[in-house]
Amino acid sequence: MKEQNELGRIEVLPAAIATIIAQALTQCYGVVGLAPHRMTDAVANFFAPDARRSIEIRERPDGLAIDVYLILAYGVRLIAVARSVQHTIKYQVEKTTGLPVAEVNVHIQGLQLQR
Repeated sequence: MKEQNELGRIEVLPAAIATIIAQALTQCYGVVGLAPHRMTDAVANFFAPDARRSIEIRERPDGLAIDVYLILAYGVRLIAVARSVQHTIKYQVEKTTGLPVAEVNVHIQGLQLQR
């Protein structure tokens, strides 16, 4: 996620993109929170919450490949929420960074009852 021009280098780090994604997810109906996808990340998240443990970003020739691990609200239409998340993330990342997004994979790790 680097660009070189006559003035120098521009680099967008995955942590910055993860922050954009985490913010976009707060606007998505039915998303309760982020879920770490590895047990070691779950333990680390307990002590210091970090969205980057729930978001993976890989650079590919055709654009970014993004994986998000989510907890959704119990009772929502899971597929509809997941599609909304895909569109929201793709739009926000492309709009904010100008980088193409090739795919957004949504992993539903759990459901939570709303109180």
